Amino acid sequence: MSPTADNALASQLELAFEDNRLAAQLYGDFDQNLALIEQRLKVSATPRGNHVLLKGAASSVDQARRVLESLYGSLEEGRSVDISEVDGVIRMIETEDSQLTLPTLERKGKVRMAQIATRKSTVVARTPSQDG
Repeated sequence: MSPTADNALASQLELAFEDNRLAAQLYGDFDQNLALIEQRLKVSATPRGNHVLLKGAASSVDQARRVLESLYGSLEEGRSVDISEVDGVIRMIETEDSQLTLPTLERKGKVRMAQIATRKSTVVARTPSQDG
């Protein structure tokens, strides 16, 4: 491997979530949500209780962190998280990162998606085109 490839794989981050119950919902049944994040973002996500260890390329680890934090925020607000919600947030993060931004004018933070409240539930945008 070249030195640049070694540096790209050298990133590691441990996330801690306050609520174990919400963390379990975040991971999904049999950790299916984490498996999708691993597959789509090319990272390794190892859950241990309310902690998740992310390993991979620095940009991929950052994307995975933002996906997990966004989904955890949804759980804290009382919304449910399923595999399609995870897929939608991943697409939003990937699209956000592929757009040209000026670092001094725009910060990457929590993903905000358009949502509509109906009598039965809240409908949330799952793709950038639905969000716009």
